This record gives sequence, C-alpha cells and structure tokens, in this order.
Amino acid sequence: MRLIHKLLYPLLVGIPVVTLASCSSSGSGVPSGPAPEVSSIVVDAVPTADEAGLYIANQKGYFRQQGLNIKIVPILGGEPGMADLQTGKAQIIVGNYVSFVLAQISHSYHGKSIDLRIIADGSHMQQGNQAIYVMPKSRIKTVADLTKYHAKVGINTANNVGQVLFGSLFKQDGLSLSGIDQVYEGFPDMIKGLAMGKLDAAWLPEPFGTIAQETIGAVTLADFNQGALQNFPIGGYIGTKQWIQSHPNTVAAFLRALEEGQQVADTDRPAVESALMDKANLTAAFAAAPLQAATMTLDTYPLTMDVPAMQRVSDAMFEFGLEPRLTKPYLITSMIQPEPGEIGG
Repeated sequence: MRLIHKLLYPLLVGIPVVTLASCSSSGSGVPSGPAPEVSSIVVDAVPTADEAGLYIANQKGYFRQQGLNIKIVPILGGEPGMADLQTGKAQIIVGNYVSFVLAQISHSYHGKSIDLRIIADGSHMQQGNQAIYVMPKSRIKTVADLTKYHAKVGINTANNVGQVLFGSLFKQDGLSLSGIDQVYEGFPDMIKGLAMGKLDAAWLPEPFGTIAQETIGAVTLADFNQGALQNFPIGGYIGTKQWIQSHPNTVAAFLRALEEGQQVADTDRPAVESALMDKANLTAAFAAAPLQAATMTLDTYPLTMDVPAMQRVSDAMFEFGLEPRLTKPYLITSMIQPEPGEIGG
C-alpha cells in the first residue's frame, strides 16, 4: 500500500530512500499476512469525508476479514485525539497532519511525552472540499473583510490544518491570522453558530460545507484548494512509535483493509455516501439535507505515501510560523514508519 516515490526535492537531499513494500490484500476476504497481535483496536477519527476510506472499510467488513474488530470513536480533531494515544484509549488516530507534526517536533502533548509514527496517507484536498462559509447577508464579502471586521471565524481546534489553510489564503492578500478571532468548536456547532449570528464565518470541510449550504443557506466565501495548497495533503493515520512497532502484524492487517477502503472511496461515490451516513454517524445531518450526500465534494484517497507531497505540510507550517522554534522545515520522513522487512529507519 505505502509506496514512497523518490522524486527530486531539495529538502530530501541526503535522506535515505525509503522503499515501502506492498500490503495489498488478496481481494478474496482472506488475510494475506500473519494474524494481528490483538484482535480489537480503537481508531479516533474526525467524522468527515476526509476519512471515507476508513468508514468504507469498516462498513464493508474489510477489517473483520483481516482479523480485526475496529471501534471508530468520533473526535473534534487530530490535536485532542492525541491524549487518547498517550493513555492507550486509542491505538490509531486519523486526522490532520499539522497537529501531529507539531506534537512530534516538541515530543510532547499537554506536557506529556509522545513519539508518533505515520502509517498511511489519508486524503488530499480537492476543489470544493475545504472552504470558508458565511451567511448570504453577511457583511463579510471578501477574504479581506475577515480581517477588516476582525471576524469571529469557526475552526474546529487549535494547532491544526485550519491555521495553514487560512495562513496560505491570507498571504495571497497580504493579510495576517492575527486579524481574525479564531473560535474553536465542532463542525456541527459552527453551522449553528453561523445561523445564529454567533460566527461571522466558518471553515467547513465536507460534508459539513454542503450541509450548511442546504440547511441554513450558507454561501462559499473562498475555497482553500488554490495557489500553493492545491491537492494539499489533509490527513493521515498515525499511532505512537511504541504501539506501532510492537504490533507490526496488527498494523499490516489494518493497512490491508484500509487500502481496500481507499480504493472504493476513490471509485465508488455511492459507497462513500452510504458509509458516511452509516458509520460516521451523519445520518441525522443527511436527513436534514436529503440532497447533501449526492452533492458534496470529495477528496482523493491515496494508496501511496509520496514524501515530497507530504513534506508540503511541514513546509507550509514553517512558512506560516506555526512552530516558532524551527529554523527550517521539519523533515516528515522522520515520522514515517516502515513495515517489517522494508528499507529505512
């Protein structure tokens, strides 16, 4: 599953080539590798279209076919989910790369030690998948108006990809993140906040962006998939170094099932809609906006980890000063976990 392409990239000069072996399953529902060390694991996930491959693999029984019972627990964002990794409440998180890289740079989360490893790429942004929304009669008509009026803007958590998305968009117009008031709350609450006038704008990924359009009449102020952030890697699958390295067969089984889910997510839109309603607990949201499932914009769901593409996250974090102690971009390769028998550290 996790083939890393060796491309010319200045920040990767001198880094050993990491060649990852295929982890494809047989496609017959029969495990194609050793039995997992444990039969049940908890996966923390933000319930958005970014995680469609995970929800599909769960709904279609791909994890069970590999000998795994998966419990998916909804979280607000990757940043708060890391507490569950520290306590062992969850074994894997799927969420935004920015939160994970920030924690890895400091090797701590909320004052406690943490050491993370990426095991799979999750999703890459596409046009219409991540955007800023406002109400149609809002005084906010342009991106510049967000800072002009020091707007209250909904972002799901601190220290996450939202700051990179806004930072890139603002830079194009010579604006600063300090010009807005970042309000942290869950995506469904942001929709309510827009409707009630408590928020001036909100960052909403799918399906919440389209839900906001169809239930409260929200309109798109700006799409994030532009300029330097086109096809930007949004989220990945991660665990602690200790757990990942002590459970190689479990990780391999998880990845075999996930790969099947990712393949379906990229080729079967109705399957994405069904899995999000069924396994992401979004049935109520879809019921409120029956056309939403058919009109939402999806990400792409990669089957490989491309180091130069993933490095873009760290580069953007450095550019927008999310980790002031860094004097150069953090090398994402140090967080990637090879599988048994693969080349690399």
